[in-house]
Amino acid sequence: MVEMKLAKLRTSASTNGRQLWQPELLNESYKDTGPRSLWVDYCTNSTIHGFKYLVGNKRTTVERIWWIVVCLLSLYGCGSLIHSVYRKWDREPVVVTFAEKPAPVFTIPFPAVTICPETKVRKKDLDFTTAYQLFNDEDLWQFMATEQLAKLEALLQVCDFSFGIEMNNESYADDVVELLQRMAIPFDDIFLMCGWREHIVDCKDFFKQTLTEAGICYTFNSLAADDLMRREQLHTEYEYMAENETSKQWNMDEGYSNGAGGDTYPRRAFGAGRRAGMFVILKVQKYDMDYLCGNSFQGFKVHLHSPVQYPRMLNQFFRIPLSQEVSVSVDPLVFDTAPNVRRYNPQRRLCYHNHERYLRYFKVYSKFNCDIECLSNYTLKTCGCVPFPLPRTSDARICGLGKASCTDTALSVLEEMDLLHELNKTDNFLEHCNCLPACNSIFYNTEISQAMFDWRKLAENIHLIAGVTNATELSYLSIHFKISRFIPIKRSELFGISDFLANCGGVLGLFMGVSILSIVEIVYYCTLKPLMARRGAYSRSETAQVIKPALILPPEEFGPAGGRARKVSNKW
Repeated sequence: MVEMKLAKLRTSASTNGRQLWQPELLNESYKDTGPRSLWVDYCTNSTIHGFKYLVGNKRTTVERIWWIVVCLLSLYGCGSLIHSVYRKWDREPVVVTFAEKPAPVFTIPFPAVTICPETKVRKKDLDFTTAYQLFNDEDLWQFMATEQLAKLEALLQVCDFSFGIEMNNESYADDVVELLQRMAIPFDDIFLMCGWREHIVDCKDFFKQTLTEAGICYTFNSLAADDLMRREQLHTEYEYMAENETSKQWNMDEGYSNGAGGDTYPRRAFGAGRRAGMFVILKVQKYDMDYLCGNSFQGFKVHLHSPVQYPRMLNQFFRIPLSQEVSVSVDPLVFDTAPNVRRYNPQRRLCYHNHERYLRYFKVYSKFNCDIECLSNYTLKTCGCVPFPLPRTSDARICGLGKASCTDTALSVLEEMDLLHELNKTDNFLEHCNCLPACNSIFYNTEISQAMFDWRKLAENIHLIAGVTNATELSYLSIHFKISRFIPIKRSELFGISDFLANCGGVLGLFMGVSILSIVEIVYYCTLKPLMARRGAYSRSETAQVIKPALILPPEEFGPAGGRARKVSNKW
C-alpha cells in the first residue's frame, strides 16, 4: 500500500497586502472610497457626450486636459451657432412671399379716383394771367382791387406756377379755402357723363368734392369723411371731404363681410375689362383756359389710390390731355399678413395693424395718412402754420405765400426722412412719426394707353351729347382691372419659435449629443438632488464594496486538510 499526501491547501487570505482575487470593475467610480461629489456623480451618469471622461482614477492628466479642451471647444461652437440662429430669429422672423393661390378682384374695392381740373377758375371770376401782369407792373398794381389781389394770392397756392411765390410776404392766409371754393369751376362744367359697370350713372352720386394741394378736386369711391377722419380733432372752418356714404361691410384688415352684396360700398368690380370698370367724359370751356396757371398744360390730373388713403396730388398722378381718350388698366398689388405674425412686435414685422398705431387726425392707419399727419405736425412746429390741404386743429393757422419756402423745406425734410434715419441724423421730432407700412394695404399699379378722342366727328353723325358747343373740349377716361384674379403678397412667419428650438436642438445634438433629457438632468442635479441630500431624504451612493473571496476550510481538530492520506493497496 502506498500512502499519498496532498499538498497543504490552507493559505492566508493575502500575500504582502495584495488581494489574490479581485474582479475587473465595470465602473471606475467604484474604486473611489467614500461618498462621491455631486460633480463626479453628474459626470459619471450624464448623457452629454465627453463629460464621463473628465472623472475617474484611471484618467491621466493628459487625457483629462484633452477632454476638457474638446468639451470647451464644443461648447463654444454650440454657443456661437445658437447665437447666430437667435439673431436670425430676432431680426428676420417675417418673410414676404406670394400667396399660395390667386384671389378674385371682387375681394378688394375698386380704386378711389381723384380728378383735379387744371382750369382752376372761370375767366369771369378772375383772369389769372391779366391779374399777374397787372401786379408786376409798378405803375398799375396799386390800382388793383383788394379782392382781386386776394384771389390772385389764393390761386398762386394751387397753380403749377413758380414765378410769383415771393410776390407777397403775408405769413397767413386763413381765407384761402373760402376763396378757392367760390372761384372753383362748377361741377356741371367739368363732368359730362359717367358710367359704372356698363350703366350710365349720375356723376353727382359718384364724385364728391375733395380738398387737395391742387385745389378743389372730386373723388370717386373713397371712404366717407366720418369713417376716415376724426372730426372731433379737426377745425370746423371747412370740410376736407364731402363723401358721406359709409362702408359698413368692409374694412382694410378683414375685407368684405360674407353678407356684402354687389352694391356694397366701397364699390367693387366683378371682373376685368372695360365692361366691369368705370368711365367718365370730362369737359373744359376754351374761354376759361389759362396757360400761365397750368404752365401751358390743359386738361386734368388723376390720382388712383386706396379708399382708406387721403388723396395727395403732389407727385402721384397722371394727366388727361384735352381731346384724348385715356384708358387705364389697373393691376392691384395687395399686401396681406398671416395671423401667426400678429403676435410679433411691429418693429420686428415692420408693419402696423390699424389698432396698433393711433393717428390724431385719421381713424384708419396707412403709411400715406401717417405721412400726411407727420408733415402737418412738422410744418406747424417749424413754420408756425399749416398748408390749407393738410389736417389741422382749430388753433393752427393756414400758411400764406410768405411761408411757402418754409413749407417747401419741411416737405423736403420729410421726403428725406428715410435716408436721415439710415444716417442717424433724423430730427428728434421726426422720430415720433414712425410711419411703417400698414400690414394690410392695397396699391394700384397702372398701365396707360392713349389715343385721339375726335368726338366732333362722332357728333356730326349721331346726336350723343347735348349742350356741347364748339367752345368745348372733351376728354374721355376709362378705368378697369387688367386681370380678374391676382396673387396677393403675404407676410408670413419665416422663422418661428418651433424652428428656433429645432435649430438649437440640432446644434446641441451635433456637437454634444444634448437632448431634452440632458437638460432635465442638469436641472435635477442643480435643484432636486442637492435639496433632497440636505434634507436627508436622499442618500448619496457610496463606493461599492468589493466582496473578497475566502476559501472555507474544515476545523483544525479534524487535522490538516493536507495531512490526510489515502491508503492504496496494491494487490497483485
